[in-house]
Amino acid sequence: MNSIHSCTPSPQSGIPAVILVGTHVDKIPEKYRQKVINTYFMKIRHLLKDKPTIVHLMCDIAIDNTLHDPKLKELKRNIFNLASQQPHWGEEKPARWLPLEQAIMTLKASGTKVVRVSLLDEINRSASVRIQDKDEMDLFLRYQHEIGSILYFNAEGLRDSIVLDPQFIIDALKSLITAEMFIRAIPVITSKWFEFKEDGKLAHQLIDAIWTKEKNPDFHDNKNHLLLLMEKLNLIARPKSYSEDRKEVKEEDYFLAPCMLRQATPTEIISPESDPDIGNTSVLCFVCTAKFLPTPVFHRLLGACLTYWPIAKQGSQNLIYCGCCVFDIDDVHQMTLHFRDYVIFTRVTGVGVINMHQSSEVCGKVKTFIFENLSRIIGNLGQSLQFELHIQCPRADPKSLEGLIAVSKLQRSEKVRCHSHAKSHILESKELLKFWFEDKEPSDAGSSSGAMATPPRSDTDRFMCIAYLLVDVGSRVLRQLLSHHTVTSTCTLDQYLAKHRNTINSLRRVFNQSQMDIMFPPNGDDTNLDDYDITLLSALFNNIVPTLSQQEKDMIKCLREERNKLYGHAKSCQINSSDFQTYCNDISSTLTTLSQQCGDTVFEAKILQEIHCTQVSAIPADPT
Repeated sequence: MNSIHSCTPSPQSGIPAVILVGTHVDKIPEKYRQKVINTYFMKIRHLLKDKPTIVHLMCDIAIDNTLHDPKLKELKRNIFNLASQQPHWGEEKPARWLPLEQAIMTLKASGTKVVRVSLLDEINRSASVRIQDKDEMDLFLRYQHEIGSILYFNAEGLRDSIVLDPQFIIDALKSLITAEMFIRAIPVITSKWFEFKEDGKLAHQLIDAIWTKEKNPDFHDNKNHLLLLMEKLNLIARPKSYSEDRKEVKEEDYFLAPCMLRQATPTEIISPESDPDIGNTSVLCFVCTAKFLPTPVFHRLLGACLTYWPIAKQGSQNLIYCGCCVFDIDDVHQMTLHFRDYVIFTRVTGVGVINMHQSSEVCGKVKTFIFENLSRIIGNLGQSLQFELHIQCPRADPKSLEGLIAVSKLQRSEKVRCHSHAKSHILESKELLKFWFEDKEPSDAGSSSGAMATPPRSDTDRFMCIAYLLVDVGSRVLRQLLSHHTVTSTCTLDQYLAKHRNTINSLRRVFNQSQMDIMFPPNGDDTNLDDYDITLLSALFNNIVPTLSQQEKDMIKCLREERNKLYGHAKSCQINSSDFQTYCNDISSTLTTLSQQCGDTVFEAKILQEIHCTQVSAIPADPT
């Protein structure tokens, strides 16, 4: 049994499509064949009937694994139909990219796994039609990365080389995970293997031994680049720890692979006993709205946390387990992060901190870190997952999914009823929210304490939050995106517009006079990007920015349509709570993805923070 699936959502269904493929049909007696096939596929659907994953199944097909099976044509046709619905299918790209694209395909066919970017520069320079400059070369490589053709990151230590076959890095990790067969022949590293298998601790000595023994020499030859890529993708992480005097944090000389963790989490880690010297916050929950969260998402989040905070210890024992880890945030605060089904739970604990309300700044930083990294990880995986914030009832079993109360509900009401137990009871909203969403007076809303402003409680507040997301944040993202696609070290925005002046002049039905005056000020001043609104930006992207992908164009179109719908068709300046959540999810997903295409990680982090503040709180008092 195999599945063929797309990694990006189909425009028709809005979700990644899956084709189920049953093989070796020829092994079934012909008399019973069709009945067995029907029963088999229906059994799978029955197993998934109550799970959200069932909506991904587009079709199923059974083949007999021979080249003469007529069902193969049907399989090819289904794959083609699904592939042609993908966002990148049929989109235009510069013709001068084709020679280098063909060169990459030739290198792949020859079995080359990793190449230096300098080699591609040489190939490009020798082509009759070539990519113009370094910035366009970076854009070309990022485009190839986004469509899954290569692995390329414009980051320190990674920008000089590219992996031609993304499967290569998976094979490299797989060779480590499945290396047990080699270990008996190398007794000196047996203990290192058991550390890796049982605790996820990956030593350089073990990596060298396995990749040297592997038949594929490309692994060891490209060891440093592969390990940096695995770190970048949060497949492995170099953990941090405190020095013996706890005065400094140091990096360990080994890696941790979250996917290898097998030890079950002790009950007392997730369900701590009451202690007068230890304070605990309420449990903040990141709940996947699709009720399905791929385990690798949590593993990669754990990897991000491992590179940021030291693992807490109990004696000499690291408090890291399968699906759970405890981190030292500072000298007195710890954070427990664990995962179950489609929910990620986090709690902050203070040793000697009785009043955890005073730790709201620490909680705010933890919440923001998790939110930003979840958004980044999901974006890198090409997923369209959305999360809602909940807080778990203090009486609920922390190892269960019971007692999850939406933050939006808590922010609307002073008291809420929990129905998750044999006897329902009333909870004070303020007591649950105070650790993670501290209320401040308006004068304090923009302070440096990291506290959130007063959460939106009225339909009018919600309308203003959506308007802020669409107009303020949306326009800022599109301006940054335009600058990224047009401005280089040798070309200003004014020069770019002047170069396309004839094209713009020919599109008088697209650009009105006021827009022309913004682009080409009559007084001869430089154009001011801050004057560009969504309508003008959208028109520019559609007509004079050929490097923009079709997916980006579609997202910009959606932003403009949502803006028009909000202002042109709204019956009042009010949005109810359910519509607010829908708007927030859709617009936030679009803005998050577009901000990731702007080529500026600092800008991306600021946008993520603003989106997060708007979703769970009010409009930031000082968005800059």
